Amino acid sequence: MKFKVKHIFLLVGITIFTIACQWEKSDKVLPPNVLLVVTDDQAYGDLSMNENTITETPVIDKLAKEGAYANHFYVSPVCAPTRASLLTGRYHQRTGVSGVTRGREDMRLDEVTIGDVFKSIGYQTGIFGKWHNGAHYPYHPLGRGFDEFVGFTSGHWSNYFNTTIEKNGEPFKAKGYLPDVLTDEAISFIENANTEGKPFLCYVPYQTPHTPLQVPDKYFDKYKAKGADDFNACIYGMCENIDDNVGRLLSTLDKLKVRDNTIVIYLSDNGPLNFRFNYDLKGRKGQVDEGGVRVPFIISWPNHIKKGLVIDEALAHIDVLPTLLSLVNAEYKFPKPLDGVSFKSLLMGDTHFPKRFLLNEFFGRKRVLADPYLMVENALFDIRNDAGQRYDLSSDKPALYDSLKKVFDTWFKEASADQVKEKSIPVGYDAYPITTLPAHEADLFPPFEARKDRRHTGIAYHSLYGWAHDWIDFWTNTEAYAQWQIDVVDEAVYNLEIYYALADQDIGTQLKLTIGDVSVDFVVDKSFVHSDFKDYDRVKREQEAPETDWGKLNIGKVCLEKGKCDVTIQALDIPGKKTIELKEIQLIKN
Repeated sequence: MKFKVKHIFLLVGITIFTIACQWEKSDKVLPPNVLLVVTDDQAYGDLSMNENTITETPVIDKLAKEGAYANHFYVSPVCAPTRASLLTGRYHQRTGVSGVTRGREDMRLDEVTIGDVFKSIGYQTGIFGKWHNGAHYPYHPLGRGFDEFVGFTSGHWSNYFNTTIEKNGEPFKAKGYLPDVLTDEAISFIENANTEGKPFLCYVPYQTPHTPLQVPDKYFDKYKAKGADDFNACIYGMCENIDDNVGRLLSTLDKLKVRDNTIVIYLSDNGPLNFRFNYDLKGRKGQVDEGGVRVPFIISWPNHIKKGLVIDEALAHIDVLPTLLSLVNAEYKFPKPLDGVSFKSLLMGDTHFPKRFLLNEFFGRKRVLADPYLMVENALFDIRNDAGQRYDLSSDKPALYDSLKKVFDTWFKEASADQVKEKSIPVGYDAYPITTLPAHEADLFPPFEARKDRRHTGIAYHSLYGWAHDWIDFWTNTEAYAQWQIDVVDEAVYNLEIYYALADQDIGTQLKLTIGDVSVDFVVDKSFVHSDFKDYDRVKREQEAPETDWGKLNIGKVCLEKGKCDVTIQALDIPGKKTIELKEIQLIKN
């Protein structure tokens, strides 16, 4: 009997302790979660709430009604610069990002990202989609404050159906339509963080509606039936698919009963690729006119941000990070000053916001917004009365134009003073022992004008432009070669592999790979012919290389010393019509 009583008291004690622990967990108030959704090349006019009579985006429209909508929100003209500013709260010129490929998208390693900040204050951090601020570790998202990464690091992806992307450094077969898969992974991340009782920062940068033009039938057919051409039927179909996936994310928050404790942000990274309905805004992607940089922006936080609030002040991507820090009531000591400012006061109902200049520049194109006046290149506009930029006021207001030009010149000189002119690919980190030298990041010699047909030089890109995922082709000249710059951070032995294709009639071609003072000669004695991949394009692509497969050839191993050096590959003998098509070289640390 005593034995039973003791066990009963023990059982009661364990039960009380368990209940107490559950109470403690349930009573614990977590900081607000953050769900940050970014779309790719989605125009201001691509939402039905912005008077587009064709597209249907009911979930996003409702999200705006349930939160705040910034009616004049500005980003950079293209993808990587916007992401750099969004992630750091600083103009992209300061972060080292100047373009979208060949290392120009790499963000300085001494920049602090939103991932770094939120991870430091106890958040679980994840990114699900397009990174586009550096492919090589530690520029990779797993080196920039994110605990989990599912997606791709380049500026676009070649195929959206049943493709292979990356999951935490390993190949990941995505079954189905890529935005749906990314949403699945984001939902799993949110559910896991909630189970662990941790606040989360879930960054979902979708790759749509960026080209290639691929979308499931049900979306494409719907907009074709509405009268859209193939191009726009695919664009609007992708926008509706985004809307559906945002709905799935929000439903997950509701199911987990964390919607009221989650800040949701929705925006696009720049204007549209083509000229389509865009609310009479001038310009498109790549341009600093309103149509290239003014995008939709929604922020929602139930019971904290007033429903249906429309913010008319000019805001920008650089403001998002400081605003989020203010909303979650956290402080962070940044080593470099932020360009953005918090607009929390506007979300709380304040109508006063400091006047300032919002600046932009891309490949020499200049822009200064001193709301309502906009200086673009040599013109001046009143965008509150002339959103289409039809009436140049620079002759009527020369003093104002001159003052804005001076503001730009002063800012640009200071912001671009430390631009990185040469970027090397890091090699040898233990956390990422495989370094890939992709063909599209190589410099081709002899040099030739960018974005021009250079096949006559004896070496070129397959799709001519050399965007992400392109490969070296039309290699017919033994004097031509490809070159990369690397920075070896750890002296070690590295295995060397190439990924290639070669026709039967070209077997026997000989090449030399030189890394610094070390070289390896090799002969390719086995052909590899690309398999036929299903073509999902609704409109024939003009610039992106298609997805395909590659042969792998181990060409030896070398010992590399620490330091920077060039990697050069050159054909020594071409017995057939051409030497190999080259996709990439891999340096694998032993």
